[in-house]
Amino acid sequence: MDYIGAGDQAAPLLREVSLERDEARSLFEQVLRNIELFLACDCIHGDLSAYNILYQPGKITIIDFAQAVDPRYNLEVYPLLLRDIERVCRYFARYRVEADPNILASAMWDRYLRGEW
Repeated sequence: MDYIGAGDQAAPLLREVSLERDEARSLFEQVLRNIELFLACDCIHGDLSAYNILYQPGKITIIDFAQAVDPRYNLEVYPLLLRDIERVCRYFARYRVEADPNILASAMWDRYLRGEW
């Protein structure tokens, strides 16, 4: 486990910061990339939102995997993946980052099932 922050100042939750639009787009892409990497490692966070993402300028750290699930043992967990992506899309929509969570989740899930990483 690592400390995330600068000096004695812990990194804030993503929900606690205000972003510039350009940074929001970059962070959104980082979050999606992390979701895809987790899935490639047989992990769905299961409770992802701006409450479980730490912010540092230009980067994010996803935390709190207490509800994570392994899709190898239950292929009925797609709704959890979709919910994670929906919450991320909803948060970043306030910064005019537009994306369709259904398309994103479906594409990730298809790549996962085909093992295309």
